[in-house]
Amino acid sequence: MMASKRPAPPPGGDWRRRMRVRGGRLQHAMARFGALIIGGLAAFGFGLLGMIGMAVSEEPSTLDGVPGAIAILLVMVMFVGIPAGLLVGLPVQLATRAWLRSPSPDELAAMRAAQGQARPVQPPGLRPGSWWAGAYEDCVRAVTAYHAVVRTTPDGPARSWFADVGRKLDWQLDEALRLAVLGESLDAGQAPGGPTAVTIAARLEEARAAFGQTTEQAASIALDLRSATGFADVRAQLDTLAAQAPHLRTET
Repeated sequence: MMASKRPAPPPGGDWRRRMRVRGGRLQHAMARFGALIIGGLAAFGFGLLGMIGMAVSEEPSTLDGVPGAIAILLVMVMFVGIPAGLLVGLPVQLATRAWLRSPSPDELAAMRAAQGQARPVQPPGLRPGSWWAGAYEDCVRAVTAYHAVVRTTPDGPARSWFADVGRKLDWQLDEALRLAVLGESLDAGQAPGGPTAVTIAARLEEARAAFGQTTEQAASIALDLRSATGFADVRAQLDTLAAQAPHLRTET
C-alpha cells in the first residue's frame, strides 16, 4: 500500500476566525460582501456617468429628475451591477476568503523554523514508499505543524501548556516510529496481512489520526487566544487537546 501524501494541516478553518490574524478592514469587507460591494460600485458608477451624460446633453429626455435617476440606477443594477457582482465580485470574494485561510507571514516563518528542527520523515528502518513509511511521515508532519503553532502563540500559561503537550507528542512520535519499523519488518512494506501486523497497523493509523486532530485543534485554540481575555477562557479546550493526543505508550 502506497503512503498517502497528505500535507501537514494548514491554518485553514473558518475564514471568519482567520480575520484575527490576517488582513485589514478592506480584506475583511471583501471577504464578507465582495460580490455586493463590487456590483454596487459598478452600478452606481455607470449610473452616475449616465446621469451626468444626460445633464450635459442638450437633447430633450423623458428621464429627467428623480424618476429618471431612479430608472437609470435600476437599469444599471440589472444590466451592470448584477453581472459585475457575479463575474468579478464573487471570484474576488472567494479569493479573499481563500487568502484569509492561507498562512500568514508569521505562520510561514514559524513553520520554516519548526521544519528546521523536525525529525527526518524517512528514518532508517523504513522503506520509502511503503505504507508504514507513509503513516510515520504523516505523524511527523502533524507534529512539526503542531510545533509551528506553538511558535505563533503569545507567551504565557497557554503557551507553556502547548509546549508541554508538544513534548508529549515528541515522546509518542518515538513510539510511532518504533511501531512503523516493527510493522515494516513484519510485513516487508506491503499491505498489512498477518495478525500482529494488522494490530500494529491499526494502532499506527489511530495515532496518525490523533496527531492530525491534535494539531488542528491546537491551531483552532491559537486563534481563540487572539480574542480570549485570559488563560481560563481556553483552559477547557486545552484539557481536551491534551486528552485527544495520541497515547501509544503510557508515561512512567
